[in-house]
Amino acid sequence: MANRTFKVYGQAYASAGDVTAVLTVGGVEVFNSAVNDSTTVRDGQPTATNHLFSFTLDEATTGNLAYSLTATGGELCLGKTEYNGAKIAKISADWITSNIPDETNVSAEAQTHLATELGETALGTDLYNALVAGSVTHASDAQRATIVEALMQPSWTTYVESDDTRVTAQVDGVDMVDWDDDTVNKVNWPILEDGQVFTCTWNHTPDSYINPNMYS
Repeated sequence: MANRTFKVYGQAYASAGDVTAVLTVGGVEVFNSAVNDSTTVRDGQPTATNHLFSFTLDEATTGNLAYSLTATGGELCLGKTEYNGAKIAKISADWITSNIPDETNVSAEAQTHLATELGETALGTDLYNALVAGSVTHASDAQRATIVEALMQPSWTTYVESDDTRVTAQVDGVDMVDWDDDTVNKVNWPILEDGQVFTCTWNHTPDSYINPNMYS
């Protein structure tokens, strides 16, 4: 298994020195150091998306994870998280829409392009050769499943924005207000003052992310 890298964004401010963050995920400390930004003063609701810090988790780490973030030395506003290793389509959505609008009648040219882009190793020799020959006008369920699996592959160079739910959110053990809607709490920005702790249950689902049309 590979390690997935997570990049945490937001803004932080310390009147002197640096803001330090301590993050534990699933009961394991994954970060404990000064954040990259300690100079962005908040004016009203936080809006700056500076890269605060990064951490790694084994790619097999998914599901409902206990999440605990402590800020010391100043204020930390927790914004979006991005990560790599999500499954990204190897062919653009625009090409698929334009060239395979109807799965019951795929042109020979489109089939050859699929074969070339996805490759014999991913498709298997029989399906690859059939696509090159343009004979898969209407793919069977098994063929379609193989094509989709070959199309959607983990990308370790592309970072996607997390669309994971965060529930039972608290700051210093007190329930956060307006945190009862999954759509809202995915993008809420917790604001931590010096010494405060943000906790939640993070439902990390790697192949669910904010921009599904972001292709490599």
